[in-house]
Amino acid sequence: MKRTLIAAGLMAASCVYPVAAAEINDKGARSLKESLSYFLPDTVKSAGFLTVKPAGGRYEISYDFAKLLKSIDKKNFKVSGLKPFSIFAAPLDNGQWKLNSDSDMSFTVQGKMPDGKPTNLSYSVTDMVFSGIFDPAISYLRSGEATSGPIRMVSKSGPEEVEASFAGMNYSLASAASATAGGTDFTGKGSFSRFYERVATPQTPPVQIRAESLDFDVGVQGVVAEKIRDLVMFVLELVEDEKPSQAEIAKLKELFRGAMPFFTALSEKITFNQFTVASPIGDFGVHKLDYTFTMSEPAEATRIGFGARVENISTPDGIIPPLYAQLVPDMAEMEVGVADLNFQRFVDTLMEMDFSKPGPLPDEEGERLGKAFLDDGQLTVDFPRVAAKSALYDVEASGKVKGNPEEKDRYTLETSILARDIDKLIQYFQNAAKSDPEFNQVSFAMMMAKGMAKTEPDGRLRWDIKFEDGKNFSVNGQPIQ
Repeated sequence: MKRTLIAAGLMAASCVYPVAAAEINDKGARSLKESLSYFLPDTVKSAGFLTVKPAGGRYEISYDFAKLLKSIDKKNFKVSGLKPFSIFAAPLDNGQWKLNSDSDMSFTVQGKMPDGKPTNLSYSVTDMVFSGIFDPAISYLRSGEATSGPIRMVSKSGPEEVEASFAGMNYSLASAASATAGGTDFTGKGSFSRFYERVATPQTPPVQIRAESLDFDVGVQGVVAEKIRDLVMFVLELVEDEKPSQAEIAKLKELFRGAMPFFTALSEKITFNQFTVASPIGDFGVHKLDYTFTMSEPAEATRIGFGARVENISTPDGIIPPLYAQLVPDMAEMEVGVADLNFQRFVDTLMEMDFSKPGPLPDEEGERLGKAFLDDGQLTVDFPRVAAKSALYDVEASGKVKGNPEEKDRYTLETSILARDIDKLIQYFQNAAKSDPEFNQVSFAMMMAKGMAKTEPDGRLRWDIKFEDGKNFSVNGQPIQ
């Protein structure tokens, strides 16, 4: 939240107030305050929420959230404990800003939920330290470093209670010129240490969640920051008009098209290390849990992907019957994505619409927008990698499914499956059938599948499966009735 305030506030300043390094005085402070409050409502401006004053070779920018809340109608809740938060900003010779902040935060919210339940929320973060370089040319931070001590949140709503905390946090931001003309690449990395969460409800016993650390790595490439800034600033100006003119709407569409595609690639990875869920029946654990999100350039064939990977799953003793315990994978991984989304046509369709009319878009226009994403109504879901591995098996698959969401019985599936040491798995099921005869069917089906497989140079078995139009089914080119 603090980094957002820094970036948003100084973005406004950079657009309307050029500053030289030597200009640290009361006049400069007044001008900076006017710039930072330029888009704030009059009620907020008059509340004294924002103050700016010279502080040696820099400006002290103070946000008093308690005063801000006084200007808001808050019949159903009360906030206490908020203290002013300060950011120090020093203009540099190259036109950029050096930012620093060092403060704690602690507050409590008391009130009622819409259903009438009393609610109480407390939040605190200690030893929060931030430093960074803000560049008016891109209206964002070029670099930044942040650390904190313990972070804690407790929420009570009626008989329900949630408690969450971290022992500490570190974060770093960096940027570099992009291969895309006029673009900037941003990378952010950080970690939250010793995560803890406790959830208690009247219907279920308390559940505790722990992780030794939560690591994250985010990157976005080819950001056209200046064009995005111009678009955002115009939108902020435009929202004050009750009825924008046709010329303003035309200008908005021009700026929107000019800022496309906004970026060329986006990626995010979050990792939980030593993840444990403690319950009344015992502890469930994962040595490592990864989550990934990717998105290619918003263009004519955009892909949005998701992924998950788990390593070394553990469960309470006795919860999995011994006959099945060896089937639990040591590693499981899945990557899946929605491909061939036509963002360009979506934007073109959006830009054709009339935004001068008040109210939401008509239903038929919303439906038209939704269909603009898909080519001929076809939705493509791909899975570049689905894999599982244990002492008994090593299998992976890849492929895609394509079809019209409105015609669920008509789709095409193409997938390739690769497996190693399948004889070991067949033998396991044959032995298991001595205790449970139903496993005979499983081992028989696997032997049939083995007979249809191709052998790869590395010894793995391969099945290329195709299911066309919901009717025709083949394995390695051989039709199956």
